[in-house]
Amino acid sequence: MINLRVFNTPVRIKPTVSLLVLAIWAGAAGLDLYWHPGRGFWSAVLIGFATTFLLILADFGHPLAHIFSARFAGTPMSEIRITVRQMPHTLYDNNAASPNAHRLRALGGPIFNLLCLLMSVAVFVIAPAGSVAKELASWSSVAHSMMLIMSLAPEPSVDGGNILKWTLVARGWSEVAAVAAVRRAGWLFGIVAVVLGLCLIAMHVWVIGGIFSASGTIILGMAVGVVR
Repeated sequence: MINLRVFNTPVRIKPTVSLLVLAIWAGAAGLDLYWHPGRGFWSAVLIGFATTFLLILADFGHPLAHIFSARFAGTPMSEIRITVRQMPHTLYDNNAASPNAHRLRALGGPIFNLLCLLMSVAVFVIAPAGSVAKELASWSSVAHSMMLIMSLAPEPSVDGGNILKWTLVARGWSEVAAVAAVRRAGWLFGIVAVVLGLCLIAMHVWVIGGIFSASGTIILGMAVGVVR
């Protein structure tokens, strides 16, 4: 493991994550070279690097944002763990927190992705057509959109599920009953997202349809335990 401290919080990263980053970089550079051959190889490499940075920011920035919401909630995070085989995990040694604290610390990641999504959309709207800035803003918008949808899904392993679970507990539900309700809601949310995405694709709304169908598929993967 590579051990770092970010905002005084331990972050443990599997070295194989670097291979994933390189693969994304190669893929992004290859796509740019395919779509814009006139830019040249080295321009594609640089644009691919910037694209990779924005995609990684959407994913890895999400758990880092929870550092601040957890501290605000009075329940500091113990560790962040980033591996290839699992989504980035936020770990807490002490989970003896109130339902309100659980909900507050779950908000950091979604708020981060929402703010970044709004900024990315703003850049996309004002950037000149065909510009690199518009291209990068589109990648960033897609990445943050997917992260926002997936993180707000009512699934026990993500923020939306935690918010729903502890809201139910605060209303008198047992934790077991609340988790069962969240699991049912997660299945429904994933199915609706996939169906909505496919309908949008059928209407030739390709990008938004792809975002919803891909996000819904990943959410269903979480529900069956394939995605962790």
